[in-house]
Amino acid sequence: MPPLSPNPPPFVPTGRFTDERRKQFLTDHDKGFLTAAELDVLTNLMAKQNKAFAWEDSERGSLRTDFFPPVVIPTIPHIPWTERNRPIPPGLEAEVCQIIRSKIKAGVYEP
Repeated sequence: MPPLSPNPPPFVPTGRFTDERRKQFLTDHDKGFLTAAELDVLTNLMAKQNKAFAWEDSERGSLRTDFFPPVVIPTIPHIPWTERNRPIPPGLEAEVCQIIRSKIKAGVYEP
């Protein structure tokens, strides 16, 4: 992790951490818990580590398999029991399908 200065330089948009995202972050988290100087240090850290944060599903990544090998869940051969899926209300079907497609595209869900 890069060293942090208690007096960070002025904010410069870096990679994923744009000025709009910084403003939104500060709007959402400036509730008086951190001082202005602490928020500056935090946004400086976020700018330096901008690839560690994802604001959209398309920016998500995955852990390196050499550090975190995939989990294998052992199963035994069986005949699965079936149960009807709960139907999606017709008024929400298009929205639900769009969400599922975007998650598949981003790699969050497997097809």
